[in-house]
Order: sequence, then C-alpha cells, then structure tokens
Amino acid sequence: MQLRGFLQTLAVGSISISLGGSPNVNAHPTASDLDASVNIAPTARKSNCKGPIGIPKPYVSNYDRSSTCCHSPIHRECWDGKHNLWTDYEDLEKVPKGVVRKYELVITNGEIAPDGYTVQKMLVNGQYPGPKIEGNWGDTFEITVKNRLSNGNGTSIHFHGIQQLGTNRMDGASGVTQCPIPVGKSMTYIWRANQYGTSWYHSHFSLQYTDGVVGPLVIHGPSSVNYDEEYTLMLSDWFHTSAFTLYYNEVNGIPPLPDSKLLNGKWKFPCNSTDPRCVSEKGGFSEIVFKKGRKYRLRLINMSTTYMQTFWIDGHDFMVAAADFVPIEPYRASVINVAIGQRYDIIVEANADTCVQTDFWINMKTCLIPPGQQPLECSPEDAKMGIVRYDAKSTKNPPIISNCGDQKACQEEPKELVRPIVKKSVPPPPSDLLEGLYVSWDFPYNTSEGTTEWRWNMGNSPLFIEWDEPTYSYLGLEGQQKPLPPSHQPIYLNEKDKWVYFVINANFTPNRPERHPIPLDHPIHLHGHDFVVLAQIPHDQYNKNAPIKYDLDNPMRRDTAVLPGGGFLVIAFETKNPGAWLIHCHLAFHSSAGFALQFIERESEILGQFSGKQVKFYNEQCQQWRKDWAINPARTGVKDSGA
Repeated sequence: MQLRGFLQTLAVGSISISLGGSPNVNAHPTASDLDASVNIAPTARKSNCKGPIGIPKPYVSNYDRSSTCCHSPIHRECWDGKHNLWTDYEDLEKVPKGVVRKYELVITNGEIAPDGYTVQKMLVNGQYPGPKIEGNWGDTFEITVKNRLSNGNGTSIHFHGIQQLGTNRMDGASGVTQCPIPVGKSMTYIWRANQYGTSWYHSHFSLQYTDGVVGPLVIHGPSSVNYDEEYTLMLSDWFHTSAFTLYYNEVNGIPPLPDSKLLNGKWKFPCNSTDPRCVSEKGGFSEIVFKKGRKYRLRLINMSTTYMQTFWIDGHDFMVAAADFVPIEPYRASVINVAIGQRYDIIVEANADTCVQTDFWINMKTCLIPPGQQPLECSPEDAKMGIVRYDAKSTKNPPIISNCGDQKACQEEPKELVRPIVKKSVPPPPSDLLEGLYVSWDFPYNTSEGTTEWRWNMGNSPLFIEWDEPTYSYLGLEGQQKPLPPSHQPIYLNEKDKWVYFVINANFTPNRPERHPIPLDHPIHLHGHDFVVLAQIPHDQYNKNAPIKYDLDNPMRRDTAVLPGGGFLVIAFETKNPGAWLIHCHLAFHSSAGFALQFIERESEILGQFSGKQVKFYNEQCQQWRKDWAINPARTGVKDSGA
C-alpha cells in the first residue's frame, strides 16, 4: 500500500491522564518523577501492609510472602498484602481491582530531527516517541485515539503484549479486529491490565510504527529484584526516508536498512553539514542520573523495525528481572541482546568507581542479521548512545572505554536463563499435534496486477487481509457470516483450554520452487497470549537423526521470541482467550510483505464479547472507512499485507 506524496502538517495534540497530574508531553520522565509514580496504588490502597522498615537489602532478599508485606524499595516482591510476585496474573479473579486511567493520543504528521537530521514523520501528541502510558497492575485503561493525519492514512493502536483477556476487540489490529480509524475520527480502547511490567504501544496500520507512531507502556507491579528508582529506555533504529517509500525496496528484493538509531528518541547522527536537512544542534545524547549506592530499574524496550539491539553500560553489571511481561528468576549479566518487540527489565546498582570519572557511556549496538554471528569490530563512536551521570551538573562526555568487539554473539538471551517466577509446566506435544509453519521468502510472487514481487510467507502463502472487511466481518459481526479467504491465512483453534503446539521452521526442503528458506533471524510475536518456548534450535545445532528435546518444566514464557535463521522455534500456548489473534514477524517490512497468519481461537465465542453498542460502533467505523477509502489515492501502488 503506497501512501506517499501527500502534504504533511504539524498539529500538536494533548494528553489527558487520571494519574493525579498531567505529565510533560515534551520531556522524558526523570528518576524522581518515575519514583513518585511507582507506588501510586499500593500506598493509596487500604491494606495491612507494613512499611519499608530496616536497612536497604541487596538486589534479591529473602522474599517475604506474608499478608502484611507491601511494595517498597526493600520488598519489591510484595504488592498490597493480598497480591504479590507469585500471584497468577493470567487468572482475572486473582488480579488486583485497580482504578480507571484515561489517556488521549492524537496522531498527526510533523517535522522532527531527533538525531539532528530533519525528517517528515507521524507523531503521537506532537512528539516522538509518544507519551508514556502508565498505571498499576489491575487498572483499567481507557485510551482514546484521534486520527488527525493529513496524509490520508487510517490508523489503529496495538498495545504490545497485552493479553486482552476477554477483550479481543481492543487488540488494535487493522483488518482483523477493526477497520482503521478514519481521518477526523476517534476510537476508545478499553482494557484491563492483568499483567504488569514493561511494554510499548504502536500503530498496527501498515508501516506507521516505523514512521513514528509508537510510545512506552508501563504497568507497575511486583519485581523479583529490589530497586530504588527507575528509568524507561526506548531502543530503536531510525530511517530518514518514509517507510512507505522504502517498502518498494523490500518487495523488489532489496531489504531497507536503517540510516540511524535512537535512545529515548535522541542521538547525534554524523550528517553532512552541507545538507540542508542536517541540523546537528538538534541532536544529542539521552542522559540519566545515578546516585551512588542506589539501585535503578531500567526498562529496556526495543521499538526497532529491523535490528536486534545489544545494550550495555560502561563500568556496570546488572541483574535481569523480567522478560517481556513475565517476571523471572534474576540472573546477572553485563550485556544483553534485545530483539525487536522484546523488553527486559534490568536492575543496575550505582556502584561504579567514581574516583576517576563520574560519567559513563550507555551503549547500544545493532546486531548483524546473519544468525549467531559475532559483532563486527567497531569504533566506540558507533555504540555510544547516552550518558549515565553521577554528577547531575556535569556536561562532559565520558571517556571512551567500550570495546565493541568483545560483545556477545547476535542471538537471543539463552532460554535456560529466562525462568518465570509464576511456574507452569507443559505436557509433551504428541507428534500428531505438532503443526509446522514454514518460513520462506517467496519469489516470484505473481500479483493481480501482473507484476512479480518478493514476499514473505509463514503459512501456505503470504498473508493479505482487508482493511475494509476485517476478520470480524467475515465471522458475522456485520450480519452475514462467510468463510475467511485463504489469503487471510486462518488457523482454527476451537477446543477450549487445550495446549496447542507449533513448529516454526526455517530449515526445510522447499516443496515449491519459489519458496526460499533464507537464514535470517526473525522475532516472532503472538497477540493475545504469552507462549512457552519448548525448543529453539539454531541451524548449526540441528541433528536430524536425534529427537528434539523439549523444555517442558517451567520453560521460557513471553510474547516475542526469536526464530533462529535456518533453524527452528517450537512454541505452545493454551486456548484460554477467544479471539482472532495475529502471529507475525516483528521486522516491520517482513510483516507488511506477508510474514503473518492469524489464529481463530474458539470461534463460536468471539462475537459474544460484543455489546450492542460496540457492534454499532464497529459497523459505523467500517462504513466510514469504506467511504473514505474508496476515494483515497493511496489505494493504488504496491499492496501491503494489511498487518
């Protein structure tokens, strides 16, 4: 779908939030701002909690499971005396009640230069990244999204990793759970946070998130590691050309590569001063302040389009406390790889030797695409992205001590280290229940216009869904039920509360000459569920003569995991959440080129989640979208998958 050539204008939006105050939408929160927000619910909640008594404890203390323990810097495992780190957050009956929190997100076009190079992008409330959405475990969020774009785009917002238990209609997947929000219209998403931790929200309309429609999402709750304060760090690659233009390169077999990268929406891109778009004075490094002896929770979010990111801080180790929305048994590390769509919560102790220096580089390096490769030798200039300051008044750049060549291989964190606190065991998959999904790059793909293109394929063919006739419409929400076409790539899961198993396979003999298994790593994201990873086998570790050994005893559980290039990923989840749920590669260009399919889970129960008012709104929004889309020049050009 080509959406270029339209005039873009800046229209600054606003945010309204029922958190007892309005945050500054043009600035990133400080540690003190975040620390003040961490205990909103627990300190206000009536309970028998005891306060933070005693001397500060190390990272991981002897956990207190008593009914009098409440959330505090020395007891982050506790919450309100009734709920804690071991509460099963996938059981809505066990989740705290919480309060209602309201936000407003206005999507516009605008000109920005986050790395010192001027570009036209799409913004949320006039900024990139968009404002933080935050609240507490158990809260209900009401988020009104207004489409004020000037380029003819529809839009939608997906809350990445939110399970949407019983609220599939709020998943924000255009062409699946809704028609896009038309220009000039709005939609209010309402969902409850049964999980807690770190995530992000982003548009699920074509490539809009690559062009700027993203922001952080934080749900405060227990932690397996103690800390005093926190920061949110958003890691992203960055394109100076519109993703909608670059999409032509993708389907013509020339994958687009980023021009730059950002940490919390900032960097200093080494642009040519003779280029009129080069405004170096607008670039800069993100900064955070540490106080000696305190512990800091850093919420790492990879919002990239193309690259896994390798992250480390000079002079500091850390403890890893959560992966995606899943609190885990903590482990120590000095560097961590974060795939696209993944989040890690790490706790860093401010214990660096400050006799020689008080400023330290925060480093972020893009991983190579070929699987399992060691990073290239690089200048430290390539990696430095931000600064940790022990002296808040300092304005100096830190001394350069990074060694890029010593960083770990470009692959996901070992699944053996990522062990959930809330334990689940998985029954072994019967061989006849394993369904294979074969990932390939398909060429030639013959379009209806008579051209040939490269397309990604996860199932029988590349995914194509229809913005003007989403999955819900096929299921009968507009009156007449009819079969989903093969281009929607549906997989039906109609048994209730059953484990289902899938082998996502990038190592196979093609059954058609146009299928090409390409040895690239792919971050696989599933909507509506955390899945368990039963096996994750790189191409060089596969032995066809040996049976696959499944990890069944409390395996890694998350919503985004890496399919090793030329290897296998075996996942499983329970059919506990009726809905139409996408599973797709989170390299945005791959998803737009067809790398996705959808699970139709407990089909007979899906439409029963709608009230009459909600059905009416769905129908009216689709009618308006069809009316606008029929005369939109963007209908012509290369066809996007819709996902």
